[in-house]
Amino acid sequence: MSAHAPRRRGRGGQGGHEPRARIRTRELRALELATLGWSQHQIAADLGVSQAAVSKIVARVERRVLRELAATVGRQKARQTLRLEHLFAEAMRAWEASKADRARRRQRKTQAAGSDAGAMVAEIVTENRHGDPRYLEEARKALTDQRKIWGLDAPQKVDVRASRAPYEGLSDDDLRAELARQARLLEAPASPSGPLPSQEPAHADTA
Repeated sequence: MSAHAPRRRGRGGQGGHEPRARIRTRELRALELATLGWSQHQIAADLGVSQAAVSKIVARVERRVLRELAATVGRQKARQTLRLEHLFAEAMRAWEASKADRARRRQRKTQAAGSDAGAMVAEIVTENRHGDPRYLEEARKALTDQRKIWGLDAPQKVDVRASRAPYEGLSDDDLRAELARQARLLEAPASPSGPLPSQEPAHADTA
């Protein structure tokens, strides 16, 4: 058995063994140039890789951004749903309370027969109520907003799965802004030119 531990190979990149930080740096540069409107052939010449490798880089980053967007949208939907469910429950509790019988105290004057003097008698009167419909209207609004959040009112469901073309429906300005945001995420905290952290295994860039 060898006394030396086997050398760990890098992941992906040129030749299949580049350091992850170098691969991330290449991704950052490719995104920066793509945002500026460079073609894949121009980006490939700048990075010293093939056009096919640039295509893989862009596709890989787009998939990562799409997953992030889908997760963010899902979290926001869940958070808004919980708030609307709370509003619905409060409206229904208020509706039930508005239907409860209400006791009201009143005074009535009584007069004995053959006497001009009278006495005041206190009475408790119970009133039956049918409930305030305004609370039901608030509950209905909460349900309507919840259906809109989940797209249940849309004539056609919106499919955000990765099988669709990434960023379909985004304007050019929105797409540039999202690519710029992803580029900032790829930057290292200490220095833009330093090693870049990663939580996702990188794959081969070359064709």
